[in-house]
Amino acid sequence: MRLRTIAAAGCLFAAGLAAGCQGLSKSEAQTHWKAAEKAQDFAAYVAENADKMDMEALKTEAGGAEGSLAEQFKAVTLLAALEYQNSVSGEASVAPEGTEAGGTQGQAVGSGSTTAGKYQFDYPVSGPLAESFLAKVKDQGEEFWKSLEEAFYPYDCFESLLAAADGLDGATVTALAGSIPEGSGYQSKLSDAVEEWVEQNPARITSIGDELMAADYYKDWTLDDWKSAYFYSSLDEGKIRTSTADEALGYVSYLRNTLLPKLEGDFGADGFKETSELTGEPYYSTQMMVTVGELPSLNDSDGSPLPEGVTTEGKKVVAFYRNPDQAGFPGSPAPLQVMGDFMLQLPAEEYPASLSEADYYLVLTADYSYGDYYQDRSGNETKIQQVNSSTSVDLYDAKTGACMGHLGKIQELPADSIFKDPNEEVAQFPELTKADVLTYIYHNLSNPDAYVTLFDNTAGLDSELQSGESVILGSWEITYHSFKAVQTFDVGMFYYEAEEGNRFIRAEFSITNRGTEKATFLPMVYSVEEDPIVQITGAADGELYDCVDALSDDRCLNGTTLEPGESEDGELIFEVPAELAEGEGPLYAVVTRGSQRATYLLRE
Repeated sequence: MRLRTIAAAGCLFAAGLAAGCQGLSKSEAQTHWKAAEKAQDFAAYVAENADKMDMEALKTEAGGAEGSLAEQFKAVTLLAALEYQNSVSGEASVAPEGTEAGGTQGQAVGSGSTTAGKYQFDYPVSGPLAESFLAKVKDQGEEFWKSLEEAFYPYDCFESLLAAADGLDGATVTALAGSIPEGSGYQSKLSDAVEEWVEQNPARITSIGDELMAADYYKDWTLDDWKSAYFYSSLDEGKIRTSTADEALGYVSYLRNTLLPKLEGDFGADGFKETSELTGEPYYSTQMMVTVGELPSLNDSDGSPLPEGVTTEGKKVVAFYRNPDQAGFPGSPAPLQVMGDFMLQLPAEEYPASLSEADYYLVLTADYSYGDYYQDRSGNETKIQQVNSSTSVDLYDAKTGACMGHLGKIQELPADSIFKDPNEEVAQFPELTKADVLTYIYHNLSNPDAYVTLFDNTAGLDSELQSGESVILGSWEITYHSFKAVQTFDVGMFYYEAEEGNRFIRAEFSITNRGTEKATFLPMVYSVEEDPIVQITGAADGELYDCVDALSDDRCLNGTTLEPGESEDGELIFEVPAELAEGEGPLYAVVTRGSQRATYLLRE
């Protein structure tokens, strides 16, 4: 009997020991949390060990009602970091019921752990769990803050947790920002993570902005802080993003009705506007664009011009910028964006609060092409390649999606200043059409002559122009008439003689200033992108010969200054080889302005 009692006690002890050991076993979250703490780099640990983590187990632990807040914190934070890594590597996430797995809203910037990179992805699994956990700061404050003490230096885990929770409400954000325990080891890092969340979720201002302002969250923000968070949108990352166009209009509405009045009162309107060279009036120039996740249903434009009688009076309009070839030009703007500055510029009677209110869509469609490589100060080519766009501008009926007419193509070019690393091989994409230009075009739809100079009128010119035909480059309408080749000519008391073996070509032209300001044709100092130049050549890829400025010849058009609408007849003089001027074969006059080009056939 005694032996049996001892054996039974031994069995009970072994069973108790086994149960105790089972109770002491670590959860999936605790196991990896300890390992990450030992590695002393949370992001790097998750990146290196993502394939060893049980996502389903972490999901269960993150949402478990029985587990402590500390356990939930570890599980949901690991889950968010894991989901980001899976997105970077292209692996599918384990999505909860009713959601799509692996969706992204932007392109990865690599497998690094930059906070901005984390915000380019959706978090269908960890997102709702992260939002639920963080919301507990409102009613479980003491226990919530105690749970965060489980975080470890350098506290880089907060980045993943906040990046996943893009749907936080204002009360949660203000509680997170304003009640972090003083003196806690994570205070500075969590505060930075919350600020990063606010800046990386600009579209959330429509639902949390009033609460943040009431809580004085923005009290230390400078004008540049406001601009970088809510106005300046990096075109290749699509920082300001909404799912629908209506949400985009809601965002712009909040800026128009709430934010701008406050900021212009605090900092002055000059911080958001500049003076238009076209109209002389101030216009919004923040570069703000709102990326939209859905395309409106639109018919294709057939290139037909806008019919007469179209008016903007009493009509509401939305301006979209489309990039149909984002895949072909990595780093280019998002496929669809609402043009923020144009929408801010509209008077109230023309601004629709939703697509259902819109009468028109003004749609700009990019057509990119690679241009030259930039040169450094020593004349050496950089690795930065210019990208240009012949951007189509079309007007659509918002109710039917039918194209009402093609307005023209605008040549969009990169800015003069290059802020990228010249040693990094990268494309420099063009600046989008500014709000003053687009507004001017839209408000003059019934008068195409008023805006014709704003378009690239060489787009679509597939053949040479003939004598008597006109072309518009920039503010100048140019018409070639005839030419003659001579060795000498007199102008009053002045005598001109070509160098030996050369001849003068005296070509008759008419010019008209079609712009809105006084302008000088062929000035001595000119801008390649702003002023047209005229040259003679004998072949499409042959040597080009510039104009000779016959200063004493009143009929010489070089340096002619004209008022808007004023015209002048005269001649342009070129000195070229005699065999080119008098021989057989084609002879061309080439008119260029930047990348725009039109060719007159002088002789077949």
